[in-house]
Amino acid sequence: MTRVIIYSGKGGTGKTTISAATATLLARMGRRTLVLSSDPAHSLADALGTTISRDRPTPIIPGLYGLEVDTIYEWRHNLGGFQQFVASTYANRGIDRSTAAELANQPGLDEILALQRVMQEAQSGRWDAIVLDTAPTGNTLRLLAYPEMIIGGDAGKKFFRVYRGLANVARTFKRDLPDDRFFQEVGALLEKMEQLANFLLSQEISLRLVLNPERLPLLETRRAYTFLNLYGMLVDAVMVNKILPRRADLGPYFDYWVRLQQGYLREIDASFAPTPIFRTVLQEGEPIGVKALEAIGRATFGTADPGALLYDERPIWLEQWNEEGERGQYELCMRLPFLDEEEAVELTRNGPDLSLSVGRIQRTIALPRILYNCTLGEHRYEDGVLRLEFRETAEERLQPLVEESDEVRVEAA
Repeated sequence: MTRVIIYSGKGGTGKTTISAATATLLARMGRRTLVLSSDPAHSLADALGTTISRDRPTPIIPGLYGLEVDTIYEWRHNLGGFQQFVASTYANRGIDRSTAAELANQPGLDEILALQRVMQEAQSGRWDAIVLDTAPTGNTLRLLAYPEMIIGGDAGKKFFRVYRGLANVARTFKRDLPDDRFFQEVGALLEKMEQLANFLLSQEISLRLVLNPERLPLLETRRAYTFLNLYGMLVDAVMVNKILPRRADLGPYFDYWVRLQQGYLREIDASFAPTPIFRTVLQEGEPIGVKALEAIGRATFGTADPGALLYDERPIWLEQWNEEGERGQYELCMRLPFLDEEEAVELTRNGPDLSLSVGRIQRTIALPRILYNCTLGEHRYEDGVLRLEFRETAEERLQPLVEESDEVRVEAA
């Protein structure tokens, strides 16, 4: 599948410049590359110094294409029936049509439609590499979490099927109930969400976090790093941008800022190692246009391949062991290096799904099949890793055999 690189970071850190520089360098290396922007306040075209289409890839230089995703266009082509139903429901309650149309744009779906377009392009077979320039960190994390949140696990999909059946019966008695087109589109959206959740965890996709050597970007990047690890997404590099050059002719004012940045650079190295860290020195002129972007790309990556998977240590894994006389024991491990050890970890098991909350971070994990018949035990946090214990019991080991024999009898009947 196409190699996909997602850049994320706090607003103003230079994500768009680093994204465009990476894509330009990949194209110069002979790889057919698409660079996309999912930020509603698009600046990708400004960085590249050219006009970019909002519905189809625009050729920029040989091998490089650009696209600024237009979520209004994506709305109309993917969820027209959904939008029409919501808008008409508001209008029937006395809200004017222009306001109703705005209210019909449900929060979060802009991000989902942008990510869906990325998946379509990745699966098209047209590209060797795709580079995604995202909105500031908060929106990006919402974009990456929404597929799982909308699906709601196995219970969410079952609820949708029940609701659709009830609506079909009740529609003859009550107005403002969704029609078949609405349910077809929402059903297709749920299927897409499941595909997106799997797509984001595929081996060809990684994220790179962009920050400046300052206190606030560092703190936000740490939080983003923890969030992405919790969701099982691979961060294969950290990009430190806008580093002041160490030059004697800058004067005492800049000497202070250079010393301050050097301290933060050491802290960044200590925080994210062994994840590769790349540094970009602040340029003397504005980096606009393909030539300037290529120069930044070469200065940043040096001899490293910008399209390679630069680090492949997965943040979630399963460990198994057996003590003498004991049945199977497992630990589901999550690398979460910046958690406050005083924060409570809340766990709720619901069949094959596990809901986990740590402070403001929340997610539902689809457990590996090997843990379906295990009992959730204690958990502990040590050396930056959250470990969840699972243990088999005699009764639970027999259960799959009973279910399998029942299925065989049903099929035979």
